[in-house]
Amino acid sequence: MGHEIISRSGGSAVVRFTADSGMVDSLFAKVRTKINRELKIPGFRPGHIPRSMIDGRFGNLVRAEVADDLREALVASLLDEQDWVLSGRDAAGSDALPVEHEDYVFEQTFTLFELDAPEGYDRLELELPVFDAGEAVDRTLEALRWKLVDYRKVDRPSQDLDLVLVDASRPGDAREPEKMALRIGRADLGAGLDALLTGRSPGDSFTARIEFDAAVEGAENGKPTRFEIAEVREPVLPELDDELAKKAGGFQTLEEFRASIRERAEARWRIDRQEMLESQALERILSGMTFEPPAYMVENLTEDLAKNLEGGRDEETDKALREIAARKVREFLVLRAIGIRESIGPSEEEIAKETAGTGSRSSAVDRIRNRRTMEYILSKAGIRDAAPAPQPTEEGGQGQGWSWRECEPPVPAD
Repeated sequence: MGHEIISRSGGSAVVRFTADSGMVDSLFAKVRTKINRELKIPGFRPGHIPRSMIDGRFGNLVRAEVADDLREALVASLLDEQDWVLSGRDAAGSDALPVEHEDYVFEQTFTLFELDAPEGYDRLELELPVFDAGEAVDRTLEALRWKLVDYRKVDRPSQDLDLVLVDASRPGDAREPEKMALRIGRADLGAGLDALLTGRSPGDSFTARIEFDAAVEGAENGKPTRFEIAEVREPVLPELDDELAKKAGGFQTLEEFRASIRERAEARWRIDRQEMLESQALERILSGMTFEPPAYMVENLTEDLAKNLEGGRDEETDKALREIAARKVREFLVLRAIGIRESIGPSEEEIAKETAGTGSRSSAVDRIRNRRTMEYILSKAGIRDAAPAPQPTEEGGQGQGWSWRECEPPVPAD
């Protein structure tokens, strides 16, 4: 079994394939056996139908199936050896059928996808936020303290970070008020309510409703809700000490705990740093390129991504998956183009290690080359510090177009 490239020009290649007579005969026998087992003919047991009857009734079908199997195996072998990306899923070729005891020879034309590498990939300017390991440790410990927080009842007006227990009800609604525990500073029910809860003492009450910042067609402001303050509790955070280290991390001392958190934060940062640089580099490179990847590659990756979905698929989900797949394929193709221009390629030893004796050679070449190409791009890039990204505040819901606002209680109907 083999192939010979007859010609290659203008984005196409003509290949002559040859399967020796031994392989041809083996596949004829395999196809006949399969048909024999599946056929049900009165007077014959499955698997015991005479070959002459099978050839008489299904001779052309046998030859066509053998041809399909041979072509699939030969083309797969070609693509695993050649560093090609096809423009389409199918390729044109002769329709000659194989004959037993003879070599099977046919020619096929392939249209190749060829992408020119962009300019400027070897002088990118990238940015990274400054990483402060000490700050990361402090932030982690503070988050941990809040996970272990306790609250105690206080006799004072509520303030930031307090837990306020309220009874919420709709004026005129006969149902029992709903009991809620709202922490000031987290916008548990949306923007604006924390400000209305602040400075309240047990026994205080107010009426508020959700109102839009501007008129929205087809939308109405919310119905009034009465909030009665039942209790105010202040947070009691555990001390940053050895006891916390033992309870939360299983360490004997706080310093050991801090060192462990720091080590994990630095390891996480190394991963995040690499991902940010790679994502930013690809974004810069692709922003100056316009090309459509082969549709079959996008479709294949879309289906692979869909296999990891939980639940059903719908039109919106499929659209999102196709967009992700198209982006990933574009990234793959542009890295491939740069790697080819820079003559970046793995050694046979690297390929053997990557495939570990199994898997596709061409896929291994692509994976290794693209990894090394990204390493090359980043080694040439200028990387400067960027301002740290703003940390999200607890007061959520800002800019969402609505917030809680105090209002007058509705007048009871007569």
